[in-house]
Amino acid sequence: MMKQLEQQQQIIQQLQKQVESLTSNEKPQTVIEKIEYHFDQLKIETLEGTLQIGLTPNGSDLSDIGDLYSKQANQHQQPLLHSLQQYMTSEVPDWMDQYVRDHDIRLEDQHKQQILADVRKQLPDRVHMYKEQHPDMDETALLHQIQTEIRNSMAAYFDTLEGED
Repeated sequence: MMKQLEQQQQIIQQLQKQVESLTSNEKPQTVIEKIEYHFDQLKIETLEGTLQIGLTPNGSDLSDIGDLYSKQANQHQQPLLHSLQQYMTSEVPDWMDQYVRDHDIRLEDQHKQQILADVRKQLPDRVHMYKEQHPDMDETALLHQIQTEIRNSMAAYFDTLEGED
């Protein structure tokens, strides 16, 4: 009996050492701090999958912004976001058509719709980011700045397509 008890004590000690070594060898956690993107610095080599302009959480659909921000932030962004959505619907498609025509770039309708959808998904994040960076800027100035950023980023993207025909 004593021999068995000693063997069990040795096994327990070995297991305790293993547990200690495993817990002391924990992998360090990676911490990613705030990352900011600027549309004018965006360079796209090839388009595969979804075009990501700006930040979206894990490429998720941001159609329900209430999941990410409080209702108060959502209500505060509503007029600007609504104006940008109208801009994306009424002006950007015509601007895209004119740009690709002027620069002799071939762009299929499906590709165009995908680009528009991807940018629309990212609008809530862009509005939030701009409001945080420029809290004293009025809505009209924010609207014009985001619209300019959208056009510049799309132009830069289209220019990368020019050499791929």
